[in-house]
Amino acid sequence: MTEFATERICGRLPGGGLAPDPVPAQRPSPLARVRVAARQVAYGALASYRDYRAMFTLRTWLFGWTVRLICQVLFFAGLGRLVGSPSAEAYLAFGNAAVLGPLGSLGVVSSTVGERVSGTLQFLLLSRGSTFLVLASRGLHWMADGLLTSTIALCVVSPLLGVPLHWAALPVILAVLCLSTVSCYCLALCMTSISVRRPGSRMYLTAGTTIALMLLAGVSTPVPESGATGLLARILPLTHGLSAARTLAAGGVLDLGAVAGEAAVAAGWGLLAWLLLTRALRHTVRTGSLSLR
Repeated sequence: MTEFATERICGRLPGGGLAPDPVPAQRPSPLARVRVAARQVAYGALASYRDYRAMFTLRTWLFGWTVRLICQVLFFAGLGRLVGSPSAEAYLAFGNAAVLGPLGSLGVVSSTVGERVSGTLQFLLLSRGSTFLVLASRGLHWMADGLLTSTIALCVVSPLLGVPLHWAALPVILAVLCLSTVSCYCLALCMTSISVRRPGSRMYLTAGTTIALMLLAGVSTPVPESGATGLLARILPLTHGLSAARTLAAGGVLDLGAVAGEAAVAAGWGLLAWLLLTRALRHTVRTGSLSLR
């Protein structure tokens, strides 16, 4: 080590003078923090878009993935026709088309595990930015895909099966389903706090949530009104939003109470996701338990 470097470390300038006190770092303003967060989300969304482009081409997405989902909706709607009930057919067709958005958003659980397996999660934890924002924005393509396929399914299945749909209210219906998808995305982020520490649990988490939504949220069967299942249905995403969307599709007015309920569920799961995922990441760093498995 040179004499100049030694004097710098000791707090003295060459020649014997004392080095000036370091200037204290200024805390960033709230506006600067918002700009940094927005930049993180923008880059995360761009990365998620490129990930999705690597999985699908336009042809495979349109004639493979989307056609498969439409056939899935037609299968469940066929069950209603099989029992000879037009009302059951319409109920199943609309519910299974609307649920595609929320179910698609569950893909973020596997995306977070992919960050760990590929070795990028370690670098995210070492960065000065918010790891939560990065992980949350890296899965936005799942929400976009779910909303788009849900819209296509509604527009294709309704005229194909003669399911009544108030077309003038379609933009409002899609806005309500967008809120339900965001709500389910927040629930999925809660589950990432488990999958990021135990990657093998991701399939069990997504499968269990899918079954719960299909059975309790009013997708294929009516929402339970009482008991433990009724309480669980009210705190699950999609329950309130799907109810409002069904009312609009039938030509009714927007149920603001149901929309407010869905917004409250989204806010609750979003806050819980931030708390649980942040705590899980801090525990991983503190214990050094992160491994590429």
